[in-house]
Amino acid sequence: MKRLIVLMLALILSISAFSTGATAADNDKARHKVLKNLLKENDKKARILWYDLAANMERLNSQEAVEAMVEKTHKANIDTIILDVKNYTGFVGYNSEIAPHVSESKMPKYKDFPAGFDMLEAILAEAKERGMKVHAAVNVFSEGNNDYKDGPAFNHPEWQTVFYQATRTAETDAGSTFPIFAMNTSRGSNQLILYTPDKYEVSPANQYGAEVQVIDGTVTKVVDRVYGAPAVDVPDNGYVLSGHGEARTWILNNVKTGQKMDVDGQKTELVPASQYPTFSTFVNAINPEVQEYELSIIRELINNYDIDGMVLDRARYSSIYADFSDLSRQKFEAFIGKKVENWPTDIYTVSFETGTKEVVPGPLYKQWIEFRAGNIQAFFKRAENVVHTLKPDMLFSTYVGGWYPHYYSEGVNWASRTNQPDYDWASDNYGSTGYAETLDFLMTGNYYTEITPEEALAKGNPEWYSVEGSADLAFDVVNEATFVYGSLYLIQYAHDREEFRRALRSTLAHSHGIMLFDLVYLEMYNWWDILEEEFAEDSTAPHDIPGLLKMVRDDK
Repeated sequence: MKRLIVLMLALILSISAFSTGATAADNDKARHKVLKNLLKENDKKARILWYDLAANMERLNSQEAVEAMVEKTHKANIDTIILDVKNYTGFVGYNSEIAPHVSESKMPKYKDFPAGFDMLEAILAEAKERGMKVHAAVNVFSEGNNDYKDGPAFNHPEWQTVFYQATRTAETDAGSTFPIFAMNTSRGSNQLILYTPDKYEVSPANQYGAEVQVIDGTVTKVVDRVYGAPAVDVPDNGYVLSGHGEARTWILNNVKTGQKMDVDGQKTELVPASQYPTFSTFVNAINPEVQEYELSIIRELINNYDIDGMVLDRARYSSIYADFSDLSRQKFEAFIGKKVENWPTDIYTVSFETGTKEVVPGPLYKQWIEFRAGNIQAFFKRAENVVHTLKPDMLFSTYVGGWYPHYYSEGVNWASRTNQPDYDWASDNYGSTGYAETLDFLMTGNYYTEITPEEALAKGNPEWYSVEGSADLAFDVVNEATFVYGSLYLIQYAHDREEFRRALRSTLAHSHGIMLFDLVYLEMYNWWDILEEEFAEDSTAPHDIPGLLKMVRDDK
């Protein structure tokens, strides 16, 4: 009865705001007021749980296993499951005539997944039986795994994004070189990382690599840690090089104690994604074949499954270093109306002078940032049109990182087109590239260990380096164009039940709802009881209230 009353009130509100005679300005004003006030309505909050494909394969590999997980989710009063049906590898967990099934992958973990098992169909059956909604998430512009050289991006190398790779290089006195990916950061797949004494006393990298200790320019130790050797000390008058995969192989084959080592060289080149040291193999977001492939998967899902929503993930560029293909150059030159004389240095150069990798803007930098964001906005418009043409009632959404001041590097402007950011990277027209208006709701990753702005400031960070601060920032830049759901990365509160509970409450207080990432951590930490307690009272997701959804959609 309570939920019925909520729905009726929302419908009345919608009719009032959009009645005959109301002007567009009146409608806009009403939406801003309603969505702001909605923050205070605890019985109108979305409760969403993400099911990651790779992380949960053992939990979702049979009808019986799916039933157990969906029942736990239902008991925890979650209203919506987002199932990762196509993950970053390009493989899918449903029976597709377009994309390869996960059981066909060369990746060892994926090969054990039952051939032909339709995870999506299994989850839909269990969720519908319990009155829950299921949205399908598609990783859009990532189509492979670089470690195993597996996925559609390797079947179509012409799709791969082209990276502007500028690196410091490590060079032995024998002339052997390898690019240093970064300094004093986490070590990723096939990367060589430099660790210095001003940041670390001991290498922080895991055991799955080899390490080189260098003192006063001379190699003093070479250790392969794969077999259990301890982390290497970072000397006061030197550094440690830590390599994984191809970088590990280079160390073991080319670096010997007593050699001289130089790490001040620099190399710049354009390389395809398969040669770039990241685990995920991105494809070019503006390649027409890529776009049509991704849209065909969206069409297939809508036509063949009774899903309630479509979620875009990784609908972006890989990083600030992509895409520098010939196609992107042609399109960019058309965008600015002239030739780029020095490609890519007229856009930016890369400097290592401060000891860290820094992008130094060139004369075309702001236009490049605007161009990339406009490309992603254009794809969102195409995808939204496909979704709502095929199924007008279907919900269309996306997940993005909540760090808006930095997210431009991924070529994404997830704010409202009415928001003009005041940052040194933003052109005067950057605000027009916002895509929030295309969405029925937006999920922002408020992925911070500090919960309040005060806690962030105490750590020497901006206020938005916190759960609450990033949620508030998201709400500001979206400017009531759509519903904003804060998201938590549960591993950041590992084994601290009450801190997770505090983060959950703060997110709900500062957003229109919450998305929890991911099922695997609820299982690992056994936090289901927290959700049952915190979600004990009935609540209806704003996007499931017809009057509120109409109000958002009429702003498109």
